[in-house]
Amino acid sequence: MEKLKAYTAEMATSHLDETRIINRMEVTVATKNVPFAGTDARVFLNCGSLGNYFLNTDGEDDFEMGTIKTYTFETNFTLGDLRKTIIELGHDNSGKNPGWCVGGFRLQIKLQDSDILYLYKLWEDIGWLVIDKAPYFADVAELQEGV
Repeated sequence: MEKLKAYTAEMATSHLDETRIINRMEVTVATKNVPFAGTDARVFLNCGSLGNYFLNTDGEDDFEMGTIKTYTFETNFTLGDLRKTIIELGHDNSGKNPGWCVGGFRLQIKLQDSDILYLYKLWEDIGWLVIDKAPYFADVAELQEGV
């Protein structure tokens, strides 16, 4: 199965030393406000060897049409590690209506010994992640190539 490729440039962190430790990651996900955009599937952020993070909140419909949700994760890896890993946003194709139209995705990081939440990358209008509708046929969007 093909992956949707949606690459973007590094933002406010591009000038920072790659040895800096990231101790918190904050991700914000927007579901487009179009018919059938929401998903019942389990949504994840895969950062390769750095971790696989599930974005669903128990008992909530996190990714309904027009919603914006933010999730926070404690981490312990360097900015250089993050720059080198493949980052993927996807879902497990489960539930009654698994297709999903992603409006946007923001990844922010907090560095050790800093109170600043830096914008690492911002993706806008990623599009449909659905495996059974042409021309999409993807349930994962690759957001960053690994090195």
